[in-house]
Amino acid sequence: MAFFSDLNYLKPQGAPILEDIKCIYQAIYTLFATKRGSRLFHPTYGANLSRYLFEPCDEITARSMMYDIIESLKSEPRVTLNTSLSNVYPDPVNRQFIIVLKFDIPGFSDYERTLTLTFKQKEN
Repeated sequence: MAFFSDLNYLKPQGAPILEDIKCIYQAIYTLFATKRGSRLFHPTYGANLSRYLFEPCDEITARSMMYDIIESLKSEPRVTLNTSLSNVYPDPVNRQFIIVLKFDIPGFSDYERTLTLTFKQKEN
């Protein structure tokens, strides 16, 4: 029996129900895709990453993104982020940011998990 479960709405052609770790990954993706303040009765939910779509692809923007990510993951109690090993790396040549998150999921394992995401900016 699964400890966590949720509907699979990111890839509907896959399994209809996600369980445990996959459920938590989907929650993180949803958190990052949600604009902060857009959820009724949850004004702090969301990462507000869409505001970086047209910002310069540099270290200052990467640090601001990392701050928003750290703040947003506070609303996901199933994840304990290791802030010293997590970072956002700018890639100005490809106009993208590489987000590397190191985190623990209490109750599932004794090892740290890594999630790597790419945030591609729009062309001006």
